[in-house]
Order: sequence, then structure tokens, then C-alpha cells
Amino acid sequence: MKKTIIKSAVAIHLLLLLLAGATTQAQTNEKPLSEMKVAGTLKNEPVYEINVNNTFPGTYTIVISDENGIPLYEETLSGNNIKRKFVLNKEELGATGVVFEVYNGRIKEAVYAVKNNRITAEHVFATAKR
Repeated sequence: MKKTIIKSAVAIHLLLLLLAGATTQAQTNEKPLSEMKVAGTLKNEPVYEINVNNTFPGTYTIVISDENGIPLYEETLSGNNIKRKFVLNKEELGATGVVFEVYNGRIKEAVYAVKNNRITAEHVFATAKR
């Protein structure tokens, strides 16, 4: 009886490992969780677009702050494949850059810095590919 339980436990464990491997392999074809790009201009001001490529509905928060960490804007969004466009006023910002942060709940998913109309991804967190 004890041997049967142990064999069953080992078989279940192996099955779970195989399923986890199949799930990981399916995730490798997905787009990055979030991305930021220049979407054009509006009245000579740059327009930036953040895309959150989540396939399942979730709650995400986008925080925009200046270089010193002072929050300028915050928005919480729900759904899947979320897209938001932001216009930055170059006159008001001057030489100061801004930082866009994308949170999934309390987890910081990505950080994008914009300075002199150039985007740099400081931290982009992604799922591991195997």
C-alpha cells in the first residue's frame, strides 16, 4: 500500500513537471509584457504610447514622474491589451526628463525613461524563456 502511494506521488510529480515545461514553452512566443514607442506628434509635442500586452484581464498602474521621482500622473487600468497615449509638453518639462513605470499590482513590470525625446528602457522585466 505504501509503495503504491509513493509510486502515485512520483507519477503525479513527473506529470506536473511535464505540464510546467509545456506551459513555459507556450509562453516563449508571447510579446514582451509592455512596450513603449513614439506614436507621433500632436501640435508639435511628442506623443508616447504604452502597450501592455497581457492576454488575460488584469489591473495595471502607469505612473509618470520627473527625474527627481516627483509623481506627475498616475492611472490604474483594468483589462487586457491595454494601450495609452501620452503627450509631453516640451516647454513645461524643459531639460527635465520623465520616467514611466508600469506596475502589475505591486510588482514593477517595466521602467521607461524619456529625455530629449529619446526613450530608454531602464528595466524591462520579462518571463524567463527555457
